[in-house]
Amino acid sequence: SNETFVGIVAFSSSLVAVLIAMGCVSSRKQSEVVVNVSLDKGAVGAAAAKLIATEAKEAIRDRGRFTVAFSGGSLPKIVGPALQELKLQGTDKWIVFFSDERCVSLDDGDSNFKSVQDHVLTPLGIKLENVVTIDSKVASKPKEAAERYEEELKNRFPGEATPSLDLILLGMGPDGHTCSLFPDHPLLQESKRLIAYIENSPKPPPGRITFTYPLLNNAKGVAFISAGASKASALKEVMSEKDPLKKLPAGRIIGKVQWFVDKDAASELPAEAIKFGEKPEGKEVAAESKL
Repeated sequence: SNETFVGIVAFSSSLVAVLIAMGCVSSRKQSEVVVNVSLDKGAVGAAAAKLIATEAKEAIRDRGRFTVAFSGGSLPKIVGPALQELKLQGTDKWIVFFSDERCVSLDDGDSNFKSVQDHVLTPLGIKLENVVTIDSKVASKPKEAAERYEEELKNRFPGEATPSLDLILLGMGPDGHTCSLFPDHPLLQESKRLIAYIENSPKPPPGRITFTYPLLNNAKGVAFISAGASKASALKEVMSEKDPLKKLPAGRIIGKVQWFVDKDAASELPAEAIKFGEKPEGKEVAAESKL
C-alpha cells in the first residue's frame, strides 16, 4: 500500500533560542516538523519523491532553478527509483549538492557522489556541470576539500552570505547522526563555517566534509528519509528530547522539516510526540493510523 500517514510535532522555542545563541541559526524562524509514516521502504520513497517533485516545480517557477542537496547511505536507493517513475520535467534546471561527502575518489564505493550518480543523476539525465562535488584533486585532504567546497557553494549563490538551498535531503543513522555530524562531536557547535571537515569520523572512512547547522538551518526546506527498525530508538529520541543541548544531531535542525519514515522506524514514537491524521494549518487528511 502507498498510504502515508501524516503527523505533526512542533519544536520547542528553547531549541531555537539556544541555536541562535550558538550562532547555528541566524534568525528566530518558526520550526515545525511533519512526520510522514509509510508502510514500507517503497512507499517512503514514493512519498519523498512527490515532495521533491513539488519543491522542484515551485522553485523553477519562482527562481528559475532548483537547488537540492543529497546525502548518501540508503537515501539515493530509496528515492531514486521513485523519482524515475515520476518522469520529471525540468531536471536540466536542477543544481545538485551533497550535504556530506566522504573524502575518497569520486568513483570509490564509499563516495556519496557515486551512489547519487548511479541512482539519481544518470537516470534523471542531470548533467555533471550542474552537480557540485568535492574537488577530486584534494579528495584525500579533508580541510582543503571543505574549503574548496564552501567556495564553490558560495559561487553558486552570488550575493547570499549564507546560501538558502531549496531542499536538503538527509538521512539519519541509528546513533542519530546526520550528514557527518555525530553525537557529542565538536562540529555540533560550529557556527562560522558552512562546510566543515572531519578527520576522525566514528564511522569509516574517517575523512569527510559536511554541511554545518548555519547552512542546514537556512534551507527553505529539509526532508529526512529514514527506514528500518534500527532507526526507531533514535527517531523516538529526536522527537521527544526536550533539552536542546541533549538533542541528537538529527534533532537540531529547525525550520520546515519533514520526515519520511516507514512503520518500523516509527514503531517507538510516543503518542505525545506525534498526532496522526493532521496536517499543518489544521487540515484533516483522510487517513488514520494503522500502526
